[in-house]
Amino acid sequence: MLKYRALLFDLDGTLCDTDEMLIQSFLELYKKYRPAKIRTREELIYFSGPPIKKTLVDEFPDYTFEEIYKAFQETSRELYLPYVHAFEGEIETLKKLKDAGYLLGVVTNKGAPLTKYSLEVAHIDGLFDVVISADDVNAPKPSPAGIFKALERLGIESKEEVLYIGDNDIDYETATNAGVDSMLVTWGPREIKRKKDATYAVGSYNELGGLLL
Repeated sequence: MLKYRALLFDLDGTLCDTDEMLIQSFLELYKKYRPAKIRTREELIYFSGPPIKKTLVDEFPDYTFEEIYKAFQETSRELYLPYVHAFEGEIETLKKLKDAGYLLGVVTNKGAPLTKYSLEVAHIDGLFDVVISADDVNAPKPSPAGIFKALERLGIESKEEVLYIGDNDIDYETATNAGVDSMLVTWGPREIKRKKDATYAVGSYNELGGLLL
């Protein structure tokens, strides 16, 4: 018998390797809109996780949010096909989890259009029973609103039946705020301070599948 009924995944850095796409997108934005403030690659990798709206407002204060957000969307979308992909062993593992009876979901701070596009580019669209984007909730992670919305749509009442899987400290905080178990994936370039506090920590999709199947 499965310990969990539902496995909810973060998107960027967990289901989709989007780091290089994000880095290249911001480098283009800095060149065009703030050439004196170009960040290093080491700084840019930490832009994955926090709400993109806050990052854009903080990084480009001389422009309205509408202007810079439109520029970011147009710039980044062109970079998805060459840079965004699933992780090694991911697709096979997700299919096995689904076949085993798990309900699979996505809870992300990314907006709905690019969430849908990310899943398509990574060839994992159609595997999930629920997808909750930033457009579906009033507050982004680490608010638990996205997890609660996913559980509502899945018809799950018991938090003990839910595992939230992500790649950074915000994902750990989100799971904790929602009162569900957490799993942190450690293959990304970002330091995860709360790794030891998570219910599980795994270094690959094969290890993830080994724990849950």
